[in-house]
Amino acid sequence: MTRGTRTERRLARALMAAVVTALTVGLAGPAATAAPDTASSARTTATLRCSMRTASPVTFSPAVSAGPRTVTARGTVNLNTCTSPNGRRKNIRSGALTVRGSGRATCTRVTGVRGSATITWYSGPGRTGRVVGRSTVTPAAAGVGGYTPLDSFLSGRITSGPMAGQHITGRAAPTTNVSSCHGRGLSSVGLRGTASVS
Repeated sequence: MTRGTRTERRLARALMAAVVTALTVGLAGPAATAAPDTASSARTTATLRCSMRTASPVTFSPAVSAGPRTVTARGTVNLNTCTSPNGRRKNIRSGALTVRGSGRATCTRVTGVRGSATITWYSGPGRTGRVVGRSTVTPAAAGVGGYTPLDSFLSGRITSGPMAGQHITGRAAPTTNVSSCHGRGLSSVGLRGTASVS
């Protein structure tokens, strides 16, 4: 196994752990991962579960690097094939999460996240049909594993709109090469995974 491959896998694992909680409609609070013995329960009691994929790579300014620096992230994540395990949100089939946030970031961690994210919910697949509502997401400011301010929104809380008061959790993996983070830095990244609100 090459050093580059190990680095990419380590970064992917950190990002996946961070995403398990708040970005795509399933935030489970500041904790970044669900305990193995609660994962099955979370799946069946979730209000909403969706697959997610960035509409285009999320951008960072300046680039995320090995040394800590304040980074601003902007991007849109599409939420697809949404289902409601507990039956409370059968009217939501898809969504789009738009985020702009900043935080003190390195290749493995981000802290002090500030910003805003809005999820627009749709009654049809692929962001079609009528708009069901818009939710505002507050990030997990205490910090999470992963290397972008975006990760904290995947471990956040819905503060207004549909499902207000619930948490969003997510699991995601990069769809772009992230091995440059420890070298020249990372200015953008694509993501795909799953998210849930409970």
